[in-house]
Amino acid sequence: MRLNETYMGTTHLEPMSDVEAGSFSTWRLVFTAGEYGIDDGGTLAICWKGVSDWGIPQFSDPKAPNYTTVTTTGNCTVSGCYTQFQRSFNHCLRIKVSKGYIKKGDIITIVLGDRSEGSIGMMAQTFCEREHEIKIFLDPCGTLRYEEMPKSHKLRIIGGWPHEIQAVIPGRKREGESFDILIRALDEFGNPTSKYNGKVRIESPEIKLKGLPETVSFTERDEGAVWIRGIEAEETGLWHLSISDGSFSAVSNAGYISSSDEEYELYWGDAHGQTKETVGTGRLDDYYSFARDKAGVDFTGWQGNDFEVSDDTWEQVRTQTKHFQEDGKFVVFLGYEWSGITPQGGDHNVYFRDDSEDFYPSSNWTATEVDNKNNCNPVTELYDIAKKRGDMLLIQHIGGRYGNLDLLDTSVLNLIEVHSHHGTFEWFAIDAMKKRLKVGFVAASDDHTGRPGLSYPLSKLGGSASAAFDVASGFTGVYAKSRTRKDIWEALKSRRCYASSFDRIFVDMKVDGHFMGEEYDTDKAPKLTMTVGGNCPIESITLFDWDKPITGIDLIKKDKKRIRIRWSGVVYRGRGKSANWNGELYVENGCIRHAETYAFDRLDQGIGVCTDKYVTWESSTSGDYDGLILDIEGNDDTVLRYTSAQGHADIMFKDIMSEKIVLPMGGLNLQVEFDRAPEKISDEDALNMSRARYECLLPSDPGEHAFWAKVTQINGNSAWISPVYVNISNS
Repeated sequence: MRLNETYMGTTHLEPMSDVEAGSFSTWRLVFTAGEYGIDDGGTLAICWKGVSDWGIPQFSDPKAPNYTTVTTTGNCTVSGCYTQFQRSFNHCLRIKVSKGYIKKGDIITIVLGDRSEGSIGMMAQTFCEREHEIKIFLDPCGTLRYEEMPKSHKLRIIGGWPHEIQAVIPGRKREGESFDILIRALDEFGNPTSKYNGKVRIESPEIKLKGLPETVSFTERDEGAVWIRGIEAEETGLWHLSISDGSFSAVSNAGYISSSDEEYELYWGDAHGQTKETVGTGRLDDYYSFARDKAGVDFTGWQGNDFEVSDDTWEQVRTQTKHFQEDGKFVVFLGYEWSGITPQGGDHNVYFRDDSEDFYPSSNWTATEVDNKNNCNPVTELYDIAKKRGDMLLIQHIGGRYGNLDLLDTSVLNLIEVHSHHGTFEWFAIDAMKKRLKVGFVAASDDHTGRPGLSYPLSKLGGSASAAFDVASGFTGVYAKSRTRKDIWEALKSRRCYASSFDRIFVDMKVDGHFMGEEYDTDKAPKLTMTVGGNCPIESITLFDWDKPITGIDLIKKDKKRIRIRWSGVVYRGRGKSANWNGELYVENGCIRHAETYAFDRLDQGIGVCTDKYVTWESSTSGDYDGLILDIEGNDDTVLRYTSAQGHADIMFKDIMSEKIVLPMGGLNLQVEFDRAPEKISDEDALNMSRARYECLLPSDPGEHAFWAKVTQINGNSAWISPVYVNISNS
């Protein structure tokens, strides 16, 4: 076939200027037919990456966003529709020719975001990308066989106007050791932005720091991130940074300065994500450098779907991993995602301790350029290889496919993922505990947008809110001797780690002096000690023994006037797990004085209409919390009539003020809680309440126990601390 411009034709896209993430604009794509033309019934497919929240073209409402028009100079009719195409360019605008044909020289013009009748234009994707690629495929004969046009078009997506500033400090450092601090400026979608040129004032209100400047100034060259190097602490203890520029202010994550003889430091990592080499977006070198320079994580990894990884791709990943790996500064693990279907094992992240010429995919379904001698399916074959090699770390996780705990072999796999960009999977931890599996907990992003360690939710991916990457990314906190691949590997293998959602919650939990992940024997009642630090007040600590809650500790008093309604859970374990909670609340025999959102992650969701009598909202959960905090004026006759896509309930206001009410809504842990809200906390008290010290005696009945904890901040973010496994004998 003659697959060149002479026969297929040409395309031209304008404008080609930089695009601000999440902005609205208009683009004109012009196709000029070649010798083949397009027959009656033939089509042109304009495609972009499936992981993109670029606006979905619509053709019916000229005043609404993303309005798109299609015209031609040919003697035919042309029409457009949005559809799905081949992975990984899933998004497709298909242009169909009918009632005639397109001959050589005829032109088809597509206007994306046509503003001529009042539309504000088409929305660009909300995350940055050096080369956002648009590919065009041609089916001139109407056979459904598409060939790619010789030329694609690449747009640069850049950060928008500053929306917030953040500070990132180390997890735990030893006294006398120097460390670095990251200050960054983000747009409203979480992208570091070069448009910020402010001067940020920095304070350390809890401990004295040597080398900390009073201010840092940003320039365009900083691209939204400034590092302060060579800081030393002059005191020990839990600490934060406070930053402000007059318009924005923030408190950092919590860190801890320990004595110089402490064995372990705490390192933060996000070792799970993909790039354009598979189903994600962005280049691999940009992915690694973003994790190091913008997200400020201590370690990372790449986890492309194995059935898309060719031998050539594997060599590229090996090369880039070697280039960025630097013990003492930034640790990078070589790996991939074993992506067999759930009955065969489900998703597993695979990490190699060192370099590896070989990888072991579940299949090479789309990456045909692979020597398939290493294919292994079901996952038990992968487990056998891991046992023989001794240098592989496997982690079950929840993506489209979910890990199959029935096949899990703890001799080679002792970690599971309980939070990512896909959602919160506390139910996965509970399932593992029910099966009495000795595993630790980790979190990551499974980022597909080139932002490991700083992944914000997308906006109605594919036009469906419930299909989006619904929450912000998570982190794995690892207690290791040093920031080296060897020591972080050892810590993960030892389960000396825990999972945190986006705020990097500091937790040091021990049982009788034993770290998370350890196993030991005793004949006495175990004693738990825990130090916790967040970037906002700590609301609660819940202790578990295997799958059963032992106790819940509320650290903030309940408000005497306000209530909190929050909902959570997922519909199903696999794809389509996110739950639609769009709904409304009507107050009968009372009124709403004030309403605010609780723990909403996405900018395109939240409160819609709010009056004295009712409030509406858009919401979806993927295991995380969403909710409302309401100031209601009522009496004994006041009724709250709650309705959502998951169910409805009529609740007496007086009953909520008396005790928490929890209503199951089906699905997988779908539920709604009605409770008094936590008390309002002043700015002066917030820092003190963002730390907690707790200790207690644990149950001492004979047998094997798994003691673990969940820590929740007042903003809904949480941490899940890997169990300490205790075998208690009769005394």
